[in-house]
Order: sequence, then structure tokens, then C-alpha cells
Amino acid sequence: MKISRAAILVAGVVLTATGIAQQPALTTNRAVQPASATLLHQSPAEQRIAAARQEISADPKKAEAYNELANAYLKRARETDDAKWLSDAEAALARGFNLDSGDFSLQKTQVALMLARGEFAQAKEKATQLNRRTPDDVMVYGYLAEAQIGLRDYDAAEKNAQWMLNMLPNNIPGLMIGAKLRRVFGDPQGATEFLNLAYTETSPTEVEDLAWIANQIAEIDIDTGNAGAAVAVLEQAEQTFPQYPYTERNLARARKLAQSPKSQSKSPDSPQPEKADGTAAGSNLSEMSASTSTPEVVEANAARSGETRPADSATIFPPVPIDLLTPRPGETDRQIKRAQTAAARNPNDSNAYAVLGAAYFQRARETGDVSDYELSDQSLTKSLGIDSSGFSAASALATMAEVCMGEHRFADAIAYSQKALAIGSGDVSPFAVIGDAYADMGEYDKARDAYARLTAFDARTTYARDSRVAYLQFIAGQTGEAILLMKAAVAEAREAAIPSENLAWLDYELGEFNAQTGDAISADAAYREALRIHPGDYRALAGLARLRANRGDYPEAILLYQKAIAVVPMPVFVAELGDLYEKSGDHVNAEKQYSLVEYIGLLGHVNQVLHNRDLALFYADHDVKLAEALELARREFEVRHDIYTWDALAWALYKNGKFVEAARASEEALTYGTRDALLLFHAGMIASRDGQKNQAERRLRAALEINPRFHPLYADQAQRELELLNPAAQSEGSGVNDAR
Repeated sequence: MKISRAAILVAGVVLTATGIAQQPALTTNRAVQPASATLLHQSPAEQRIAAARQEISADPKKAEAYNELANAYLKRARETDDAKWLSDAEAALARGFNLDSGDFSLQKTQVALMLARGEFAQAKEKATQLNRRTPDDVMVYGYLAEAQIGLRDYDAAEKNAQWMLNMLPNNIPGLMIGAKLRRVFGDPQGATEFLNLAYTETSPTEVEDLAWIANQIAEIDIDTGNAGAAVAVLEQAEQTFPQYPYTERNLARARKLAQSPKSQSKSPDSPQPEKADGTAAGSNLSEMSASTSTPEVVEANAARSGETRPADSATIFPPVPIDLLTPRPGETDRQIKRAQTAAARNPNDSNAYAVLGAAYFQRARETGDVSDYELSDQSLTKSLGIDSSGFSAASALATMAEVCMGEHRFADAIAYSQKALAIGSGDVSPFAVIGDAYADMGEYDKARDAYARLTAFDARTTYARDSRVAYLQFIAGQTGEAILLMKAAVAEAREAAIPSENLAWLDYELGEFNAQTGDAISADAAYREALRIHPGDYRALAGLARLRANRGDYPEAILLYQKAIAVVPMPVFVAELGDLYEKSGDHVNAEKQYSLVEYIGLLGHVNQVLHNRDLALFYADHDVKLAEALELARREFEVRHDIYTWDALAWALYKNGKFVEAARASEEALTYGTRDALLLFHAGMIASRDGQKNQAERRLRAALEINPRFHPLYADQAQRELELLNPAAQSEGSGVNDAR
């Protein structure tokens, strides 16, 4: 069915919160429950229009409010299938541009309006400009893809849609565009799969979005002759969002088709049309994945490549509850809204901006979004511009120090912490940030001295001290003591009632320490506890994935990595996912992940600072761009001198054939006797190439003694290297007392 211009999919309008209570998938072969039995008096778009107007009434000079109003009008245009709302959206944008002509959000909404009007060439040109300005904005890729579909440039649209799904797996606009492309290429079943996934990811409160997706599924059923399924889906859509124009029209079509004797002559499983060369239409698109391969596909690929799933893996690791895999709506966004309102009402209140800056920083922790660091910095700068010396400035200075830590500006973090302490408010928490900065710079004695200043007068201060000292004990090779102290810190943090994400981080760290000892069961329990406290915690998900990967349980590991990356696409996790695809024989998806690692690592100044070390190790591990790997490691070394930066430098030197220099750097990495299996593996391989056979044997054996399954690739390589170094000794076995 050809839809009106006002009804064309506008990705920015469709985007809804993900990770909320899941809707049952709309399929053609099973019953579906309605998303909502009753509707509010106003539609979702009408509610947003009213909220935006109220915000404008409170502050007529707020450009952001006009953008929200324009988006609400766009959504109303689709709700009603009435293009008159597009003119209202244009007027709202004009008022916003009068206040701030360069506002990025307003310009994005302007592209959405162009798409709604079918102005595809103009939309493509504008979206291209926005993409150059901010290349990490997922939605701009969606706008480009929509415009390219309208211009019938399907190959380019497919690439941009894939970038959307690589950067943020399972994002709803990306899924919708993927479905549209699959329909274009004659893959109705694949389109339905995308739409079903989009439906499950949509909030139950977004009733119009749910009805819209249901109509897309029904259209496919109608086009393939499956009238009965279409009617069932549309009747549910009518309950979800009554009097929806598209539902009414599609129901009429479906019922008419149902009366036709040929209504069952086609099915969604009909063969795809063929191209002139005999290949299925859209065969390339069929490889485009919303969340990459399913566990079943991965397992099949693994079987073809000779990999087997260990018999004991299922008994060691019970399934992770589904409801813990996806983030739930948190308090942080509400805190930001409240703080924004408070700051708007009291523009001379330094504390209001300090609270807003702290809320932005907390969201940066939770989402990994570097733009939140910048927003936090701006709010805190505003606070300190109002008051930089009173007691109220202490909290702003302390949070600014944490922002600097998040951006790896260690010297600035120390300076802001010292300013906060100099105010004399009695808050000693800045000593924790000072210690963190010294630890990242490799000055562990100074870090310990700073942590010692965290006098234990309450549970909050005690947990902050103990959790950090536990890390120093791990660095010193005292892993058992580190685990005991981290357990104490977790208990103290619970008593202090710290935010759920912060508490989950402690359990994650406890899991990391346990994993280092090879105690997979305890590590698994700690990661699960982190997820229980903070569902969808991306670090805990990746920790669980790594445990399973190390045991060869690739299907579940891949699923968990996918979930982690959907929350925060950290390059190290993306790289590990790519390695699992490669080991499973899925080379296409492996390459997609590897491309994404580079894209994220080089995206913007902040990302380049944050991920230099990750990218250096990625290049070195995969034997690509080795000279660049060494340059990145040296660049990181200018900022940090901790043992892991020494290790990254050593590994990059080793891969570049500089074995003598690599050996010296490796010695620095092992200075404190840290019992990290991967660190020792690197050191063993370097010693082997440097001609230090005995030392290489000791270190490789130490790595395997600490954790025989420390890495899905390198554990086996360590064993092979040992066999090459001393074949006769393999059957004897020996303890390792001095890995250094």
C-alpha cells in the first residue's frame, strides 16, 4: 500500500524508550495481548503538544521547547494522517531557529519535517551536513537512510541503516528502516522479523507507535495474501490505539482480501524473487542484522568450523534471567529534568547547577555517552561562575574533578579536588578522586596515601576507601586480600545506600577479581548480583559474556555481548564480540564489529583520548595497522603510566618486532607482581621472542596456573607456546612460585 506523505516513517518521531517492560511480539502465528486496555483522554502526540506549550509558556526563550513542540506536531501528523500538522511543525521550528539558529536538535527535526513532506533530496543534503558535524549521532544515519530510500539509493541506505544498528543494536528507528529495506528487496519474512523486534522494544505507553508497527506487519501479511493474520494483528492494533486511520484502511483491505478465494495463495514463506544473475533479491540485505546472528546461527557456524560447545558449560552457568538483560527506566533522567527545572527557575542559584552537573555525570557513568561529560562540565562551570569559594562550591568542584577523571584529564582532576578540599567544608571525598588520578598515572604509592585520608566516619566514606584499596591490593598481587576487602566494600556500600549503578560497579569489580583467580562460579555470581541491582548493567553483561566465551559457550556469550553493546558500545566489548564471531566462523559479522571498533575509537576528540589504549591493543591483537598501534600506545603513555599502559606499550612494541624494548616495557608492567593472566601471557610471549626461554616458560605457566581459561584465544596459544619451548616438560607440570 502506498502511504501518504504525512505518514512516511520519520525515524526521529518513532524513537521511543527501550529497555522497558517488553511487549509480546506481533507474529502471524500466535496470539498477542493488547498493549493497553485503555487510552488516556489525549493521544501521545496531544500530550506532548500540551507539555511543550506549557514549557514554552514558562520560558518563551527556550529553543529546546520549540523543538519538542515541532516533534510533537510531526507525531500528531502521523497519528491523524493529516498534513496540516506539518505546517504547525514548521512554524514551531521557525520560532526555535529565531532563538538559536545553530541548534543541532532543531536542525535534526527540520530534516524529519523534510522527510515527512517527501523532500528527499533536501533532507539528504541537510542530513549529510549534520553527519559531518556530529558523526556519532545515530539518528542522523537514520535520516540519511530514509532520504536515500526515498531517492531509491538502496545500497547507500542499507549502509547507513547498518551503521545505526552497529552503533546502537535494536534501536527502534534502525529496525523500522531495516524492515522497510527488506521489503524493498523482496524479503517479507525478514521485514516481519525486524518489525516484531521493534514491537518488543517499544514502551507499552507508546500506543501509537505500537499501532504503527502493527500496521506495517499487517501490510506485509496483506501483500503476501495472509489475510487472516492481518485481520488479527489489526484488530489488536484497533484496541491498542482506536480510530487510527491506517488501521481502518488496512482492516478494510484485509477483510476484503479474506473474502477472496485466493487469499491463501501466498504466504510469508514464499520464495524470494530472483535477480537476473539468479541470486535472491536482497541477498546482501539479508545479512544485515538487527542484533547480529542468533545463538542458533552462531552454534551452527561453530559446528561447521569444528568448534564444539563444552558439555559442562550449561551446568556451570545457569541461564541469565531475561528481565535482567535490558536496562529499566532509572531515576537519573528524572533527576536531570528536576534539576533543569530548578536551574531555569533560579538562574542565579549555584547549587541548582551543581546538582544538574552531578546528574549529567551520573548519566555519563550509566550510558557511556561522552556528550554527558560535556553537559556536566557546562553546568558545573555555570555553578562555579556564580560561586567558586563558598561551601556550596565544594560539591561542584568535587564533581568537576570526577568529570575530569571520566575524560582522563588526571592533572585537572587532582587540581579540582584540591580546590574542593581547600574550601574546608569537611567533605574528604575528593581524596578518593586524587587517589584515582594517581592510580591511573601509575603512582600507586601516592594513590595509597590519598586513600588513607578517607577517614572512616561513615559507611559512604568507608566503602569509597576500601573499594579503592582493594584495587591496589590486586595490583600488588594480593588478589585474595583484594577479594575480601571488596566484599567488605560492597557491604559498606549497601549500608550507605549509594545509587544502584555505583553499587553494581562494585559487584562487577568483585566479579573481575574472582575471574582473575579462575573462580568462574564466584565471578558469575558477582556479575549476576550486579545485574540484579542494576538490570542491563553493560559491564556485568560483558563480564558474563567473557566467562562463557572463555569456556567455549559462544552462542550465549555472543548474546550477552550484544546486550552489553546495545547499552554502551565500548570498543573493547565490540572487539571481543568480533573475535567470537570470527572463532565461530561468522566472518561477515566479525568484520562488522571490527569496523565498529575503529569507528568508535576514532570518533571525536574525547573518544580518541578515552580509547587510545583500547584501539592500540585491538590493532596489535589483530595484526593490523601495527605502526599506528604503537603510536596510539605511546600517545596513551604520555598521559598514563599505570601497569596496563606499560603492558599495552609492550604488546604494541612486540607486534612491531621491537622485542628488546618490549621486554623492558613488560618488566615495568610486572613491577608490582600483579597476578593478571593476560598480563603474564603478554610477558611470556615477549620473553620468548627476546630469547629468554626460562622466563617465558615461567610466565606462560603462571598465566595458565592463575586461570587456565583466561582468554578464548590466548589460553590455547599459551599452551602451544609452552609446548614449543619445552615439549618434554609438558607431561611433568610444575608449580610457579615467581612469575616475574
